[in-house]
Amino acid sequence: VTLTGAMNLSVRGLNLQVDGNSLTGAADVNLSGDVPRVNAQIAAGALDLSRLAGADSTGEAGGGSGGGGGAQGWSTEPIDASALALANGEMAFSADSIDLGDLKLGRTRTLMTLDQSRAVFALREVRGYDGLVTGDFVVNNRAGLSVGGTLRAEGLDMERFLTDAAGITRFSTKAGGTLNFLGVGNSVDAIMKSLSGDGRFETGRGVISGIDLDRLMRAGDVTGGTTIFDAMNASFTMDKGNLFNDDLVMRLPLIHAEGKGRIGLGARDIDYLFTPVLLEGETSKGLAIPVRIRGPWESPRIVPDLEKAIDMNLKEERKKAEERLEREVQERLNITPEEGQSLEDAAKDKLEDRAKRELRKLFE
Repeated sequence: VTLTGAMNLSVRGLNLQVDGNSLTGAADVNLSGDVPRVNAQIAAGALDLSRLAGADSTGEAGGGSGGGGGAQGWSTEPIDASALALANGEMAFSADSIDLGDLKLGRTRTLMTLDQSRAVFALREVRGYDGLVTGDFVVNNRAGLSVGGTLRAEGLDMERFLTDAAGITRFSTKAGGTLNFLGVGNSVDAIMKSLSGDGRFETGRGVISGIDLDRLMRAGDVTGGTTIFDAMNASFTMDKGNLFNDDLVMRLPLIHAEGKGRIGLGARDIDYLFTPVLLEGETSKGLAIPVRIRGPWESPRIVPDLEKAIDMNLKEERKKAEERLEREVQERLNITPEEGQSLEDAAKDKLEDRAKRELRKLFE
């Protein structure tokens, strides 16, 4: 440790034990200002931050109404971000792994820039769930706490990630995508209920548990089973803690499926309409059976939307019947609508012409 007359502190060979974690590195600290200005390089092995994330020693989340992935809801425990005001500067940080309580990360490299209670993390490498995340993550405590960022992910194991992050166990695949987000509040619960932003994702081959689309299409049976799909992609927006999507496309061997609806990120619920359609080559070609997924994340109800099913499957038949009726009316009345003219207008013109001819006969 070296201290100069200009209040510059130089630390080399740093070795710290903090809350059971071992940190090594070096730092240069300028103590002449209102708060220290730090330039540091810190490295860690297996870093356990589960206590800071609100989890107890057993890994269970704490807080007023449950933790990040618990069935009771997001943690309402206040987040203390006052430490962001203790210093300014830059810190290059690396760790072999990071335990955040609900989330488990692997190799991590980031550069943090801290300025007046606002920390910007340039995520150069964040490994986890067999995938890679890069981008920028911002924690701002200048006028109340907010978090936001722009993230890019590739190769994430969604089954493990969603299980840890939200207790969702029905979705298994590898996924990648982008996310722009902003959340405001002094607890995880408040942040999740305020989320706004947008993003997109795409997956490869995967499995959805709880519904067998093939059995649904052939027998109308929604009692359990699994669905194996080839690929899926969608875009979304977020507002006030709700995620909205209207362009989900899923490809299966014999089925094309589309989806749209709302996922409550804050309320931890879902109201989503998923519509599979049998592809060409099946005896029931074109059959569509919309499925409504509604309820809490932990136990959503998955039921066919019969009203929409009837409407969608009879639409083509209704159109054909209307065309057949129009042809019959044209033949019976011997009329041919002009371009841009409706059958009703053509029939009115025909009747008016006939009435005029009959009136003229009365005065002949």
